[in-house]
Amino acid sequence: MREKIAGLIDDGNRHLVVNLENVIDIDESAMQMFLALLNSMRGKGGDIWFVFRNENVSRAFSPFRHIFSIYPDVQSLPAGGFLGNLRRRSRVLARKTGIRLSRPVALTLLITLFGWILTLMFIIHLQNQRIRKQETEMRALTEWNRTAAAEIKELHDRMKPLEQLGVLKDTPPRKSP
Repeated sequence: MREKIAGLIDDGNRHLVVNLENVIDIDESAMQMFLALLNSMRGKGGDIWFVFRNENVSRAFSPFRHIFSIYPDVQSLPAGGFLGNLRRRSRVLARKTGIRLSRPVALTLLITLFGWILTLMFIIHLQNQRIRKQETEMRALTEWNRTAAAEIKELHDRMKPLEQLGVLKDTPPRKSP
């Protein structure tokens, strides 16, 4: 059995189902073999699932219940796809961390996280609009400043002949910009 499962792992299989429903008795050496195979499979990013309801097999697996993925029948095996992977991952994390979330709590957390992300995106959008508006105002003020400087220079140039004629005697001489 060890060689058969090891061959399947070496062939690239990452999820194996071992049906022990018809097994009558199992000893400690088989448990050590399953632990070694599970370690090898998880090292390659996979998992081994066991299917049984037998009392004797349950007793043998009881010290390792937190390590193995055990199901009562084939119909209760995890589904594939994103949601199946999410359920599998949550079971593994619950076994490792001891933290378990009910579906309503997980859904509430997911909705809250999604709301935070939307709020952040909305705030970023508002800030981008404000920055664009300030850039437009800055361009307009810069243009106004250039126009005003040109008009002041023109007026100063117009006043120079009057100063030279002495019409504007009581004003101090201005420095040109």
